[in-house]
Amino acid sequence: MTNTIDTAAVSWTDNNGVHLRVYESDGYTVTERCYDQGAWTTGGFSQQGGLVSATTWQQNGGPSIRVYCTFEDNTTEWCWDTGGGGWYKGAYTQG
Repeated sequence: MTNTIDTAAVSWTDNNGVHLRVYESDGYTVTERCYDQGAWTTGGFSQQGGLVSATTWQQNGGPSIRVYCTFEDNTTEWCWDTGGGGWYKGAYTQG
């Protein structure tokens, strides 16, 4: 049996430079690593998922991030918006 790692990454720039978010699955859980101002840290995102994809865009003065986690043939959208209260479950689901 082989271990499968799935990875997705998004980026944006602002007055503080380049920002990267890397979402990685160990086959069961998707976690986030963040690169800001020259340093890597562990982010606050952690959700169930064997596969992961992500996208981002800028609006209202900052990024909006969407992470799509698939586990047991079900895909869940997780959302983060600048000025919001943190991660929340989005409207997209498939399964």
